[in-house]
Amino acid sequence: MTLNLTPSEAETKITQVDEAMGNLRTLASKILDSTETMTSGSWLGGRAQVFRSIMTQHSDDFNYVIGQLTQVAEKGKGDIRTLVSHDTD
Repeated sequence: MTLNLTPSEAETKITQVDEAMGNLRTLASKILDSTETMTSGSWLGGRAQVFRSIMTQHSDDFNYVIGQLTQVAEKGKGDIRTLVSHDTD
């Protein structure tokens, strides 16, 4: 199996990965913001606190996964650049 990407194609793929990761971070932020809005306004009481706690834990878990995916993506981007530079040499 060979990788056949021009440097331009490789950079396009890397940009797509960066955009996807940015979209994922935006989604995580929107979910947390929605939770804060829902539980800080008219919805009060024990159930609101439980919901907020659960959603905060989900947000923490989501951010952990995003962090792990970011590490994988950064390694992959570096590997793609290395492979493309070896192919052009």
